Amino acid sequence: MSSLPSKVLLYPQTFLFPDKVKLILSHISRLIFLKLPKTEEILEKMYKDLNFSWKEKISFLEFKKDLNIDWHQIEKEVKSIEEWGLNFRTPENLKYFSHFRELVEDTLEEIFINLKKKELEVEQINFKRSLIILILGERLDYSLYELDKSLESMEQRLNQIFEERIIGEDYTFERTIDIDFEGISKISFSQEELSNLSLRIFSWKILGNYLDWSKWVGLNSLLITEKDIIENWKEKFYFEKEKTSIKKLEIYNFKNSLFDLLGFSPSFSSNISPSETKVIFLNKN
Repeated sequence: MSSLPSKVLLYPQTFLFPDKVKLILSHISRLIFLKLPKTEEILEKMYKDLNFSWKEKISFLEFKKDLNIDWHQIEKEVKSIEEWGLNFRTPENLKYFSHFRELVEDTLEEIFINLKKKELEVEQINFKRSLIILILGERLDYSLYELDKSLESMEQRLNQIFEERIIGEDYTFERTIDIDFEGISKISFSQEELSNLSLRIFSWKILGNYLDWSKWVGLNSLLITEKDIIENWKEKFYFEKEKTSIKKLEIYNFKNSLFDLLGFSPSFSSNISPSETKVIFLNKN
C-alpha cells in the first residue's frame, strides 16, 4: 500500500479549489505553490472559510531575490493585455475585428513595445513572456472559481424559490420565465481542464532556472490534476503505479528527477532533486 510524501509541489497551476485542497491536505502535511504577485491574495480569499489556517499548510516556491523583477511593469503589461482581450468578449466584436486583422495585430504589438527593444536579449523576452502567461492563467483560473461560486449561489437561490413557492403550494406564484433548473445545477467550472496547458508547461520550463529551489532541496513529489500531463510522462519515462485506497488519487513512481519531468535544463544540480519522483494525480471527476 502506498505512503504519501509529506510535502508536494502543485504543477502547473498556482492554486486548487478549496474542496481539492481539503482533500489533499487530509493526506499530506504541506502543499507548495508557485508564488506569483497575486497568489497569496487569491488564497486568502479562497481559503478564508476553511476549518484550518491555510498558512500553516501551504508554502511557496518563489523567484530568486537577486532577479529584482519589476512586478509593477509586469502588472501594467498584464492589465494592458486583459483590456485588449475585452475587445473580443462577444461574438459580434470578434466578427467585426476579424475584418481588420492588421489593425488588431498592430495594437497588440504596441502593448509589447518593451519586448521589442533591441537591448533586450531573447532570454529576457522569454522570461517576461513566461511570467505573463502564468499570471494570466492564474487570473483566468480564479475568475472561473468566482463564476462557479456564483452559479452555486444561484442554484441555492433557485432551490429556495422552488421549496417556498412550489412545494409550499403558494398558488399566487406564477412561473413568468422558463428556467432550466437541472441544466443550471449541472454547470460547473471547477471540473474544467486547465486552459492553455501547453503554454503553462512551456512557461515552467523557461522559469525553472529563475526559481529559488534552495528552500526545497530534496523535493521529489508533484501534485497534478491534468490527465494529459500524466499520460505524456508515462509515454516518455519509466514508472511504477502504486496501489492506494484513497479515492480520486492515483500515485506513480517515476525513475526520473522532478527536474527531468518538468523539462528543466540538464545543468540543474542533481543534489537539489533526487533521481526519483513521486507523482500524485488528483482526478477532478
